[in-house]
Amino acid sequence: MKTKILLIITALLFASFTGAAMAEPKNGFSLNAGLANHNRDCNGCAASKTSGLNLGLDYQFALSNNFSINPFLMSSSETFSNSSGTTLGHGILGVQARYWMSDVFVGAHVGSYSEVVANSGVSISGSGVGVGLVAGWEKPDGGLYVMGQYDSATVNYASLAIDQKFTGFRLSVGYRWK
Repeated sequence: MKTKILLIITALLFASFTGAAMAEPKNGFSLNAGLANHNRDCNGCAASKTSGLNLGLDYQFALSNNFSINPFLMSSSETFSNSSGTTLGHGILGVQARYWMSDVFVGAHVGSYSEVVANSGVSISGSGVGVGLVAGWEKPDGGLYVMGQYDSATVNYASLAIDQKFTGFRLSVGYRWK
């Protein structure tokens, strides 16, 4: 709930920095990078937190002055806060629906999530489905943008018979070519 409120406040703050000119979403490819963190909870496992860097790309299809669809791919490399030597990778292949209010957008997404945990040359992986929220600001003519993204997913590790639930937050800066 706190993250949802944070996304709404972020969108309102970005709205206050924009001018009176009406903008509409622009078609085009974008690349973004930023920070990621996740909170994990699984049956039979200790809860843990990870943090690291993320990299993403998308292509925006403007449907109208107020709506766009964004297929996206996002990946992150993170480390556990309570364990040295263990790394974690998250990947999302999904689609976002965005509602635009001038230069500010809010939206939701659904996607296929994957997770890889590696330690001392041994790795395990899982996959599942998740959903999330997104909010941000983008220059009217494309170019620079900032966005926050909240994720919630359940990943199944079939080899371990474990369902891993996690929530995450990403803060990214990107550039859209038009």
